[in-house]
This record gives sequence, C-alpha cells and structure tokens, in this order.
Amino acid sequence: MKQEKSEQKSKLTNRIFLIIIAAVLAGCLTLWAPFDKVEYWFGDILYVREKPVDNRIKIIGIDEKSLEEMGPFSGWTRQQSADLLNAFDKEHPPAVIAFDINFVGQRDQAGDEALAEAAAGFPHVVLASYIHYGTRVLQAEAGKYQIDTMYVEDLELPYEALLHETTHGFTNAVQDVDNYVRRSMLAESEDGIQEWNFAWKIYDEYRKAMGEQSREPKQVNGIYGFDYTAEPGMYEVYSYVDVLEGRCDPKVFQGSIVLVGAYAQGMMDQYMVPIARGTVMNGVEVQANHVDALLNGRTYVNISGWIQAFAAFLIAGFYVWLVSHHSFLVNTVGGIVLEAGIIITAKCLYGAGYYWGCFVPFAFVLVTFLVRVAAGYLTERVRKRKILSVFRTYMAPQVVDELGKSGNYKIELGGRDREVAVLFVDIRGFTSMSEGLSPEKIVGILNRYLGMVTEAIFKNDGTLDKFIGDAVMAVYNAPLDVADYACKAVQTGLDIVAAVESINIELKKEFGIEIACGVGVHSGRAVVGNIGCSYRMDYTAIGDTVNVAERLESIAKGGQVLISRDLYEQVKGRYHAAFVGTQSLKGRQGGMDVFLVEETNGTNTSGKNT
Repeated sequence: MKQEKSEQKSKLTNRIFLIIIAAVLAGCLTLWAPFDKVEYWFGDILYVREKPVDNRIKIIGIDEKSLEEMGPFSGWTRQQSADLLNAFDKEHPPAVIAFDINFVGQRDQAGDEALAEAAAGFPHVVLASYIHYGTRVLQAEAGKYQIDTMYVEDLELPYEALLHETTHGFTNAVQDVDNYVRRSMLAESEDGIQEWNFAWKIYDEYRKAMGEQSREPKQVNGIYGFDYTAEPGMYEVYSYVDVLEGRCDPKVFQGSIVLVGAYAQGMMDQYMVPIARGTVMNGVEVQANHVDALLNGRTYVNISGWIQAFAAFLIAGFYVWLVSHHSFLVNTVGGIVLEAGIIITAKCLYGAGYYWGCFVPFAFVLVTFLVRVAAGYLTERVRKRKILSVFRTYMAPQVVDELGKSGNYKIELGGRDREVAVLFVDIRGFTSMSEGLSPEKIVGILNRYLGMVTEAIFKNDGTLDKFIGDAVMAVYNAPLDVADYACKAVQTGLDIVAAVESINIELKKEFGIEIACGVGVHSGRAVVGNIGCSYRMDYTAIGDTVNVAERLESIAKGGQVLISRDLYEQVKGRYHAAFVGTQSLKGRQGGMDVFLVEETNGTNTSGKNT
C-alpha cells in the first residue's frame, strides 16, 4: 500500500513538473518571439481577408501606357502634374487629391510655378514627404550611453512655393522582420514640428472636406497596424495619360479621394503585403488600403507581450494537464475546442482593434496533441511487442502472428469461459529411470523431449500452457479461435507418440535408455485467461475440462493417446479410436467412457494422407 501511494505521489509530482515546464516554455517563447516570421505568416492567414473596396478611393496610375505616350518619368516636368490638376472639374472636384510623388527642390521655374498655382485651386491637396533617419549616441543616466537608431536626421518636404498651397505627410514604410508592410507610425517629430504619415493626412483632409472630426487610431509607442482591404488591381485605377488627355470623364472623381502614384514595375515603388503573399503591391495601392482602413475603423494595436505570454502560459499548462490526466478522446475533443477557442477569440480581438499573436499557444496545443498521439502509438507498439513476445513463449508462431494482426491482445488479470480442448502428456517412469543418470544428462533428455512436445503443440496451433516437471499441458482454441481445434489436439497426441520413437533411437545410442509417453485429451468448457496477481501472472485454463484431461493422461500407458467420449464424438469421423471401457477417474463421481486413438481415418488435420 505504501509503495502504491509512493508511486502515485511520484506520478503526480512528475505531472505537475511537466505542466509547469510546458506552461513556462510557451510563455517564454511568446515573450521572446523567436518565431516572428512564422507568427506574422500565421497572423496573415488568420486575420487578413479580402473585403469590398471603399468606392470613395480612386487611383490615377503612372502606368506603362502613360510612360509609353509621355516618355520616361525621369524626363517629366512639374507641368505634367499641373496639367493633371487642371484636368479635374473645378465645379465637381475631388474631395482630396494626394500625390504619392516627391516634389523636392525646385527644377524648372515655369513648371514649379504652374504646379503651385494649380494646387492653389484645390483646398485639399496632400503631397508626399520623406524622413531620413540616422543613428546617434545619447548619454543616459549614471553616465551610460544608448544608441538611437531612429533619429530624424532630415525631412524632405515639397519645394517652398508648393508647400504653402498644400499639406503633406511622410511616406516611409514600416516593414516587419519579414519585409511585409502591416503597420505605420502615426506621426514623427523634428525640432518640435510634428509630421503626420501620408495616409493619415489624406484621411484627415477628407474628414475636413466632409465637415467631420478625424479619429486617431489606437497606438502603442506611436505605432498601429492597418487591415488590408483588397489585393492589387481591385481599386478603380485610371491611367495618368487618359486623365490628362481628357479620355475619361473628370466627374468620376467628384467627392472622391484621388491618389496619384507609380503604377509601373520599373518605377521601383512596390512592397510585399499580407493580403497578396508571394506578390508585390504598388506603393500607391498600399496607401489606398491604408486610407481605406482609417476611413472604416480597421486599425489595430498589438496586445502587450506580457499579456500574450500569460495567455500562452495558461493555455499550454491547461492542455498539458488535460493530456496527462484524461483519455485520448478527451484530449482530442479538448484540443479541438481549445484550438477553435483560440481562433475565435483572436478574431474577435482583431475585430475590436487588438492583434493577438497566438501562433505559439495554437502550435503548442497542436504539437502537444501530436506528441500525445505519437507517444500513444509508440507505447502501444512497445506494449504489443512485449505482449506478443510473451505469447511466443507458449503459442504457435502462426497463432501469434494472427493475434498481432487482429489486435485482440491483452495482458490483464481475469479470464473468460470458452470451449477448448486440453492435452496433457507425461513421461512414464521418468523418476525411476533417471536415478542412475547425472543431473546434466537428465536436463539434456528433458530438454530434447520438451522441445519435441512443444514443436508438436505449435505445429497444430496449440497454446503451451505450462511445463510441470516432465509433464506438459496444452490448450487449443484459446486465446484465439482455432478451426478444427479438437482434431488438432488429438493430432498433437499422435505426433508426440510418433516423435518419441525417433527420439528413443538417439537416447538409446547416447544414454542407453528409452522413454514412453502417455497422453490424455479432453474437450469442454473452461475458464481461460491470466491467473495470478498484477506483478506475477500466468496464462492458463482452469476447470473440470482440465482436470479430466489430466486424469486421462494419468491412466494412459506409454505410447497411448486416451480421449473422452465428448472428444470422441467430435473427431470420430477423422480418427479411428477403440473403446477401452468406462474408467473411474479420481475426483469425479461415476465413470467416464474412455477411447484409445490408434490412427487417423484416411487424412489427418493437415490434409495429408496417412
């Protein structure tokens, strides 16, 4: 009892330790984020979905057609941009016109003046600026130093004349470790002057045009994420040259947000985005998606890393506890429910504007389940091999193979009642015969004899029950069903008697002795199974059928195979047996009809002629 309690306590301690280790590991992996690229990939699959584009957003693209008709972009002057603005309908203007093009420094005076003059005719024109970051060393407290890698070194703004007529925002892209664009800074400061990002300024100007108040997105350290709306080519795109030449009705832009930018591959303004993995998106389309997200409130911030780590800690700990305490069915259902819960919770949080990087807890549950399956499979394989190796010591190889295929194998206490045939065989006069032999010779004779008997039992699909000194007990039709088991039991007896003659030739030559075996076989119902205790058990048969077979063997003379009437009725068409009388068997009231099997009746159980 004490040993059992000690084992239970040890198992409980190991489980608790395993649960804590798993939970801490999941929490640390989430906090340290060694799988950032995988986490982003998983998040893209989980969160990013194509949605209907906002029809208020339209793109005028500097595309291949425009470059073919107007020449390389490097040769354009600002007059072309002025002409584009003048092509819009002043009476039905766009709400916002945004150029994702840098107009830095003066180039030609006429073009510069024309563009500034054209821009002055529209109240909401947004231009692109660009921030140049540098690195500097800052002195912190206690004489320590730290490196600032996001130092605003320079800010490129539109030339002065244009700057007075427009507003502007920086177009710097925030790229994650996998080089995908998912997030943006809302604003940056230089010398106390705040510069807003390009998409936000477009959104802000549109709200002003509509007479509405802008709403800043939630941020963490000035960073927020935006949810992509559509893949490349889904927004309304008009060719720059078509608008310039009046080939499309300018009224289509009335009240819209118009973004003007590069739409040709050679202009090198393309980015990798989560909604189109494996392909790139033009920068102006990235801005369109960004503005769309701001207009429709689809921005988000990352949940605190500590909160995510704690969630991973709880989820991993709970599932490892579930796996270590419950059945495979509970593990499976629990795992499915937990995985579904993670996904549903993550999506709900994302819809509310919070990004949960749930790859680690999701993967941890999945991996734990797979490990559970693999461990169960390997454990079952080991158990099966162990059980079959035990069965091979007392069952015919072909029966063991069939047992392995069927999977109906167990080593546990208890038995079941079934119809069997039981055989006993013993050497007549072995004790007196062995008195003049050395122990080594006795063992040698026994081993040869027992090997012969075992071979005969296995040959006829029997199960070797036990060795009892020089006696052997065998059972047929257990633990698996054996076809024609009664005849096979009788055939085993005849095979043993026949084999003794061959062994005697060798024994006579080597030891100067001969042996004779008596065999008793009976059929009937018996309880078959493992008898004993949890740490020591034997597979055997018990019951009156076993006792009768043993009594028949005890009265059999050397070279005789005696069977009961019950068994005779089962095999009389296959074997010739002579009635030897009604015998009184020890332990039984009344007599029993006994038959002596002399030979097979034409064919044996193997179907070979005799």
